[in-house]
Amino acid sequence: MPSATGALSPVEAAQATLDTGVQHLSEPILLAFVKNVYGALLLSAGSLLAQILSTGIPGVSEENPGFQRLLQGLAFPLGLIFVYLVGAELYTGYPMWYSMTMLARQGSPLQYLRSIVVVWLGNLIGALFFAFCFSYATGTLEQQPWHKGVIDHINEEIIETPWHQIFIRSIACGWLVTVAMFLGTQNQDGISKALGLHLPFFVATAAQFPHTVKYMYLASTAMMLGAPLSIGGYIWKCLLPITLGNTIGGGVLTGAYLYYVNIRCENTRKAKLHRPFQSLNDESYQD
Repeated sequence: MPSATGALSPVEAAQATLDTGVQHLSEPILLAFVKNVYGALLLSAGSLLAQILSTGIPGVSEENPGFQRLLQGLAFPLGLIFVYLVGAELYTGYPMWYSMTMLARQGSPLQYLRSIVVVWLGNLIGALFFAFCFSYATGTLEQQPWHKGVIDHINEEIIETPWHQIFIRSIACGWLVTVAMFLGTQNQDGISKALGLHLPFFVATAAQFPHTVKYMYLASTAMMLGAPLSIGGYIWKCLLPITLGNTIGGGVLTGAYLYYVNIRCENTRKAKLHRPFQSLNDESYQD
């Protein structure tokens, strides 16, 4: 039950998160696909807003890079809030949910494989659709300084950054974005949910920790606008390390932690508290 503050306890929220994972395991494939396509559209909208605001002030990246990061951190998490509040989904939540369900011994390997492939492809299709239809075809980023800004961003964060750095940064993003989703589950009213979703993701965005769906969208948009990134480079330097990093961060640093601390250890604690009363009842029955 919610506390007097209107928020679930960590134990209650962890159980709700586990229950969500169990539900996703049995979710119809078409429904999961549609929700993840829509989630990618909404998150891409947040990424577009962050790109427009942070690169729309000439000279800010050179003279005041902290302000540029601040604008990105404020704007991009709005996409995650949109996704959560309309009931859409993103791939980055599934590692948290499914690490918990695996530890709880729920589901079959086929269920996990089918679900992960469908949601990842749904996000990719949604991000590519938004990139082509709403960023490239509309000419939204064709003018300067936005055209140069998106290409420079991909050059700096993907093309010129070593693979292992992208991977490690992505672990941090997967961790923080799932913490944000957990806080969204824990809080019950709309404003508290939005704030809980925004703050951890603000940190990840300002630190330039890569999010799978963000770079599905942003890198493909930059390629359409002339960035020197090939399809092979898009897969190797963008999709692969970010997906793997987000998966490890969300699955290990959030999902495994929540299960161990708030479910397994809590169940053990309750069992130990129950044993003395069980022993007393057994002795009374024998007498």
